[in-house]
Amino acid sequence: MGVIPFPYSPSPTSLSQQKKGLKTKANSKISTFSPIQCCQSQTEPIQLNGVPRVSEKIPLSNPAASSVALPPRPRRIILVRHGESQGNVDETVYTRVPDPKISLTEKGMAQAEECGKRIKEMIEKEQGQDWQVYFYVSPYKRTLQTLQHLARPFERSRIAGFREEPRIREQDFGTIS
Repeated sequence: MGVIPFPYSPSPTSLSQQKKGLKTKANSKISTFSPIQCCQSQTEPIQLNGVPRVSEKIPLSNPAASSVALPPRPRRIILVRHGESQGNVDETVYTRVPDPKISLTEKGMAQAEECGKRIKEMIEKEQGQDWQVYFYVSPYKRTLQTLQHLARPFERSRIAGFREEPRIREQDFGTIS
């Protein structure tokens, strides 16, 4: 399981770099960057326990919501791969269980919880007291289990929410004959 921090800067320079592509330090090749546009479609705050939340369902083109301020951009995007799964231990499990239904092992659950502790420590060190996290997760069983264990170290007040996002799952192209 790995954690890849991705500092986000909404400056005009970074936006133009995103459109042109980013150079990687490892091989200096240009790769295209296609961010998920989650915040640009959020325009209307929702109250949850007296705390403003943001709806992801309201498009920016909604004229009635044009006077509402956009939510803050994320300070950091952290990518996490699921913990050890049954398929990582025994590849024959793929012949008996559909890929989206493969579970984590006990080791994978422990890895996810340890990862959550490390992420929480990193955020607390960098952000101080004013922070919350929002999770995006694929619909696969092993990723949902990873999120369940990864979120345990966080107090409920620190979790702004989560979204099951099918666009970040593995691609199922089938077999070629």
